[in-house]
Amino acid sequence: MNKNILLCVIGLTLGFGAGFFIANKVTGSAPAAAPAAVANATSAPPDSAPPLDPTQAGEPLPPGHPDIKSAAAAANSNPNGVAATDKEAQDAMASADSKPKDFDLQMNAAATFYKLKAFDKAALYLQRAVDLKPKDFDALSALGNTKYDVGDFAAAATFYERALAVQPQNADVQTDLGNTYFQRQPPDFRRAIEEYRKTLKLNPRHEKALQNIAAAALQLGDKAAAREAVQQLTAVNPNNQYLEGLRSNLDSQP
Repeated sequence: MNKNILLCVIGLTLGFGAGFFIANKVTGSAPAAAPAAVANATSAPPDSAPPLDPTQAGEPLPPGHPDIKSAAAAANSNPNGVAATDKEAQDAMASADSKPKDFDLQMNAAATFYKLKAFDKAALYLQRAVDLKPKDFDALSALGNTKYDVGDFAAAATFYERALAVQPQNADVQTDLGNTYFQRQPPDFRRAIEEYRKTLKLNPRHEKALQNIAAAALQLGDKAAAREAVQQLTAVNPNNQYLEGLRSNLDSQP
């Protein structure tokens, strides 16, 4: 079952001079749900959009995706008061709570609350779904996305790892796992690169993994690794709009 990976905006300055930003957008086919509505309740929440690039900023969000300025801001951008007064959310919650063993209803409630940025509620229903089907890829990866969005990168990594145990060939979730190490405080750029390299074993032309390797290598001052990633990215897509920034930062390093 394929998964829809959409853009999520999270800015991270790279710390060389004025710095620069890399943005990311990967779109695949939805698992069983369209971005704007749940077509099949066994799918991941339709607005569950994992950030595939920890150095994102600036690009417009795709239709239906919550406006996320940062993980911390996202977590606090919508108090539960809005969800508490939303009829769709209340109906979805009532249905899910009336049948807590119904996997589809838990996923539907999670999708509804995620859309409203009520991430704690979305996580609650996704956890129920995972408890019901511990090896459901969509529920696991969506719960990882939700944990990522609130800045709980360690928990996000756990669920991404569980999702990858089910679908080890999913390059996008593998990249998301790398991002959890890039985003932690303090960041673990070496581990992030290690995870991104696993992505490249699955898909050598994965632009986001190449961008992230270059960004992480620059943070480590590893010009050789950064240069190699930039060269590979150039071969994959010489028109990549972030190449100029990567090259500039590479050239600026002593």
